[in-house]
Amino acid sequence: MTATFFHGCLNISMAQIRDTENQTIIPLRSHHTFGRSGDRTDTLVSSPITSRIHLALEWDGQRWNARDLSKNGTWLGTTRLLANENTPLQAGDMLHLGSPDMPPLKLIDDSAPFSALLGAGHAPSLTLQSFVFLPDQQTPEAVVSYSYQQRSWVVRSMDQDTSAQSSDILHHGDRLSYGDMEWQVFLAETQQSTEISQTPENSIEDIEFVFDLSQDEENTALHLKLTNRELSLGERSHHYLLLHLARQRAMEAANGFDGKSQGWIDNDQVKKDLGMDMPHINIMIFRARKQIAESMDDSFDSELLVERGKGRMRFGGSQFQIFKGEKLAFALPPPDAP
Repeated sequence: MTATFFHGCLNISMAQIRDTENQTIIPLRSHHTFGRSGDRTDTLVSSPITSRIHLALEWDGQRWNARDLSKNGTWLGTTRLLANENTPLQAGDMLHLGSPDMPPLKLIDDSAPFSALLGAGHAPSLTLQSFVFLPDQQTPEAVVSYSYQQRSWVVRSMDQDTSAQSSDILHHGDRLSYGDMEWQVFLAETQQSTEISQTPENSIEDIEFVFDLSQDEENTALHLKLTNRELSLGERSHHYLLLHLARQRAMEAANGFDGKSQGWIDNDQVKKDLGMDMPHINIMIFRARKQIAESMDDSFDSELLVERGKGRMRFGGSQFQIFKGEKLAFALPPPDAP
């Protein structure tokens, strides 16, 4: 279905075409269609000499190609395109739909397509990447991220108090409003399952988390050990939240709880233990996920870092050590485990 996008100039460089008749800027999807059919094209062209699906612009991984699908034809400058054959394009090319006398569509940016949140008014346009905090990083009300479990881009409110599945899947053309700003979801791929094509190569079971906690519990550093490398993530306030959840899991493991049941803490108890409300706790969780995902080049499904259930949560890692000062205070598996 055709989605009507915000008009105006984009403040990020991305593949786009301009309708020279009304100066509308049109960001391009990887397979982008133009025509009179409002429910079968990406951009509606209302001219009576335009076919229902008139023209397709397609990104082949290196360049844009035009493919004429119409009855009345498409012209690249003064040259009529061969029907249903790909014709390479470059920035500055003019495409006339239905007649060489029609106001052209001008390819003004021939870079690769990508997904983004397109800002309205004073809201900045933002590239969709592993984590996008809205309305900003300092005072986030929600976060947009890619869910490998749902194979989709999703948005989660910082007020959420339930499982990770209580998120809204984003669709091309959806609108998001936070603070006094508004964005529109632009998905370059026509199928969300291909937006991020590969499953992360690292499992949470492949990571050993090493926490270094000061004696007064004011400072927490985190170090990750993987099969082929080690990563130092420094001291962050969100590391203490992970440590708190990991410590609970280690204590319950020592008391004989099995792997599926150990470590779960009611959200109300976490709020009491840390002296924080749920939005603040969620901000900590998402900042931890973002830092670890980016440190591992997005090769890890950080959604598994903190598991969420109905009104409860737990640390998702099953291999960790917690040092308080220089002394090993907690570990999973325990040091004497076979």
